Amino acid sequence: MKHRINTDTEVKFSESDILLSTTDLQSHITYANDEFCKIAGFTLDEMVGKPHNLVRHSDMPKLAFADLWQHLKNGQSWMGPVKNRCKNGDYYWVNAFVTPIKDKSGRTVEFQSVRTKQSDDVVQRATAEYAKINNNQKSHATAAKFDSTLYISALLFISFLGSLAAVFSSGFDIFNCLLVLFLASANGLMYFWRQKYLALISKASV
Repeated sequence: MKHRINTDTEVKFSESDILLSTTDLQSHITYANDEFCKIAGFTLDEMVGKPHNLVRHSDMPKLAFADLWQHLKNGQSWMGPVKNRCKNGDYYWVNAFVTPIKDKSGRTVEFQSVRTKQSDDVVQRATAEYAKINNNQKSHATAAKFDSTLYISALLFISFLGSLAAVFSSGFDIFNCLLVLFLASANGLMYFWRQKYLALISKASV
């Protein structure tokens, strides 16, 4: 198969083309039809056995795939605009319909993806929307790298240790005891609040 020269441009295909693939339950490709191989720029041998993110484009938000997998795990189909990456770095937009394939007992045995040409207006809207989502995810990632709550927690804990040391060194007067109790409570509240904060950041970064 001849591969296109890398131009980082959009690859177009006909409305009559259907790009079909199947994966196992771990999202490893088990089959891809000729149209899919041709547009993606991979041979069938290069695709079979590989994770389906082989064709994932970096512009696609993680949240979109998280939503896709949530539907599949619930036994539901998913449809939406997807930007895929070609082997040479080009890209192509598809209207993807992904559905779980079940056996006679109702057990999911594989996933099937059927892709057709996506309309230009949907591509424009999806491009803008996905960019917003990605920018929001980057903001959350930056906030997670500089976690101010960690420094606040550390300062509170150091203050607690200082007040506790003062109690033992200067005696158990009312003021020092109240200060220890106050800082102990503040540390406890900060700990539980920070756990919820980290859980929220983690969920937004999926």
